[in-house]
Amino acid sequence: MKPSEIKEYSLSVSFDLADKINACISAERTRGLSERSLKELHIHLFRFNTFFREQGQSDIRSFTAGFLKEFILHINPSGSPAQCKAIVWSLRKLFAYLSLWGDISENPAWFLSHPKNSPRRKLPDYLSASHLRRLMEYVTDHGTLQELTIISLLATVGARPVEICKLRRKDVDCGQQYIFLSVKGNWYKRTPISAVMAELLEDYMSTITHDLDVLFLNQWGRPVDTRYIERRLKHFASEAGLPYKVTPNTLRHTFATHAANRHGVIITRALLGHCPQSHATDIYMHLAPSKYRPLMNCHPYQTTIGRGRK
Repeated sequence: MKPSEIKEYSLSVSFDLADKINACISAERTRGLSERSLKELHIHLFRFNTFFREQGQSDIRSFTAGFLKEFILHINPSGSPAQCKAIVWSLRKLFAYLSLWGDISENPAWFLSHPKNSPRRKLPDYLSASHLRRLMEYVTDHGTLQELTIISLLATVGARPVEICKLRRKDVDCGQQYIFLSVKGNWYKRTPISAVMAELLEDYMSTITHDLDVLFLNQWGRPVDTRYIERRLKHFASEAGLPYKVTPNTLRHTFATHAANRHGVIITRALLGHCPQSHATDIYMHLAPSKYRPLMNCHPYQTTIGRGRK
């Protein structure tokens, strides 16, 4: 169901919560929230609408954080962190809207916290420098110029596939060596690119014959999608003889891991477009063996053993 197909619901109570929910969704649509997020927002708020009626409530201004927690436990009895996070996000949207318009004096959703997921059991997969070189050499020899440009963007700027699909001609400035990527949160991130990447983009753009603003098109003249990028990358990685599955996320992790090893977490966070308060970049701060192996030779244990042998 698309957000444009969301139906209007009514309540037989003194406070028409359904109208407020519809107004909140309309406001978020105006702000540019994605259709997928609007659909999720509608689902959880409509469930809250139903729970509101079943509890016999008549005035939303009497709601407390405890009532909201009861609702969360009611529709998420298993305690799934992912679902709980989506519900809390939806309730925060609704009650922030009600607070903005003065329907409530205090925002009870302010006291709801997102659940903490269990620690990552496995570090993200990434390619070594030699494997990345082997992949790029194979794409250069056997792929088209468009395929080489797409995979090079994935590997050199850490872009997501959906960001590559949305890339437009006016988002590219080869002279200043940067591109604008439409990233999460519906904002454009100015992303620097290398001189080699700028030259490759310039060569590709010189071959474009269509009049559309979209940069990458498939064989039917429509913008490429994420499945196309995943399929072509998987094909090239398999043909190049890489020993494991390679996805666009693998190339993003590769870019982030090598950037973190060379430049630290602050620069890596900026390059990936993570929020300054976010800890999402921390997973890339694992050191590669080439980094810590020489350092172990400086350990006091090594020097002590060496003198003892002499």
